[in-house]
Amino acid sequence: MTRPRLGSLIRCGCVCAWLGLSGAAWGQGAGEPPPPRAVQEKDFRTFLSWFEGEFDSGEQVAFADELGIPKDAVPERIHSIFRRVELPAFGQHVFYVEQYLDGDPAKIYRQRLYSFSLDEGEQAIRLTIHIPPDPKPLVGAHRDPSKLAGLTPADTRSPPGCEVYWRRRGDAFLGEMKPGACTIKSQRSGKTIVVSDDLYLDDDEIWIYDRAVDTEGGYVYGNKAGIPNKLRKVSNFNCWLSVKREGMPDDAQGAWTFDRDIAVHDGGELVWLKTDAREARVGLKIRRPVWPSGPNQDSLVLYVHDEGSADPRRAVSYGWADPGASRLGINLRWVQASCTQRQQGG
Repeated sequence: MTRPRLGSLIRCGCVCAWLGLSGAAWGQGAGEPPPPRAVQEKDFRTFLSWFEGEFDSGEQVAFADELGIPKDAVPERIHSIFRRVELPAFGQHVFYVEQYLDGDPAKIYRQRLYSFSLDEGEQAIRLTIHIPPDPKPLVGAHRDPSKLAGLTPADTRSPPGCEVYWRRRGDAFLGEMKPGACTIKSQRSGKTIVVSDDLYLDDDEIWIYDRAVDTEGGYVYGNKAGIPNKLRKVSNFNCWLSVKREGMPDDAQGAWTFDRDIAVHDGGELVWLKTDAREARVGLKIRRPVWPSGPNQDSLVLYVHDEGSADPRRAVSYGWADPGASRLGINLRWVQASCTQRQQGG
């Protein structure tokens, strides 16, 4: 499908998710029977293929002004990793989930196991959430699934009523919790809170609007303006980086360092690298900006950052290509880099 522009909630036809209209079984019209099992299973396979991957809301945050989002209502930048894992004790379709804030993999705020199944009674795809008691040893399990070895449902907690039910509507899936059903005891405050979650998924984006109130209806967390986090699926690149050693001629033997297999995704996350060529680190970042409005063209951009500059968060230079490009390169005489998009699943 054609990816909706960020902020085009109404244009993409998904306003129903935020109006509470996602409960119709599998998205069929009123009075229509549910689709045959074979159709449900095909939709399920589509859902799983769209759900797996990494998603980032960096573009929503970067274009907040263009989207007309007030400064006090800009959603947090979040990065979500949904990686399929083999854990038969939890079911046939299981994902390890790791989510972090601000483009910083060290700022993890949620780790879960998700198990999916078809629910005939609800005519929906049911997501059951499994919460590990001590998630710290599981950090990075999307890269090293052996960290999950031996884990069983008995080792985790699945709060009743917190299941998410996904139903197809057109070229997307809408997910929701049953109203008022998910009540949990907050580990921070010790109070009982009521959690709600509305979601949207297509082949390129996932939108997440999770929030919580206390039993008196008081705010606990969530975007107060009701704006969902809009995350775009990222593509992963393998990069190499070559840095010139300070004080050496360009053509001198050993003048350049060389590092390969540097993992960078196009969600705008800055990756810093230390070489023995210089004291300051060098940073690489890839973005695929999609402009909400105006004459600027969408593109794929490779940025170079210098930790030794006056403002390390500001790129010292960048180069761009067509948004569909699979390879990027840059040469600044003192640093060279090239990035090639990995094949899906690679």
